Amino acid sequence: MRHVDKVRTYLNRPDKPAFSVHELYALGIPPSYAKVLVHTLLSRGEVVRLRKGWYSFHKDPLVFIYTLPPHTAYYGLGFAAYLHGAWDQVPNPEVLTYAAPRKVRAGVYTVLDTPLVVRRISRKLFGSYTLVRYGDWSLPVSTPEKTLTDLYYFDYPFLDEILPHLLEKTRPEAVKAILEEYPYPRSVKRKVLKALKANSASSFEL
Repeated sequence: MRHVDKVRTYLNRPDKPAFSVHELYALGIPPSYAKVLVHTLLSRGEVVRLRKGWYSFHKDPLVFIYTLPPHTAYYGLGFAAYLHGAWDQVPNPEVLTYAAPRKVRAGVYTVLDTPLVVRRISRKLFGSYTLVRYGDWSLPVSTPEKTLTDLYYFDYPFLDEILPHLLEKTRPEAVKAILEEYPYPRSVKRKVLKALKANSASSFEL
């Protein structure tokens, strides 16, 4: 089939976790033929669909985040806690993003039979993430301190289970800096500071 080798050469690379259908157009492939080409690659199992208009040669649901504009999203909440070694459970990946709804809608996506949750976060509350090496890629993941505050902000259902282990991996001064920098609701700030205080008292008693 025409253009298949070109697509494999340019888009099936370790440094290319995901690609959009518009990149096929940029390779000189007509829109009508691009749809046929993608359908063929999907039926052969060479690529997987990540979401509308986005695909990957890599069989890993975590490449989903590369379908979003750079610096607009990170993996957070329970999944970030898991990546930081603060939770033994392997939760569904959760992406926090301020990308415009026209770029990606909030909700649950299924990639390779894995439910992946996209949550909206205000741009004012977005930040404090780090890059975690994952194979050939660097995944944006909220820091332990930002994970802690986001867990309270989103009223995460497994917070009590995660909290003791996550607090061990946070730096109190970094948490306080986040509470000063980002406009979280006062109720969230009070809960986070209360957790820090309780953990400090517990550590002192030990």
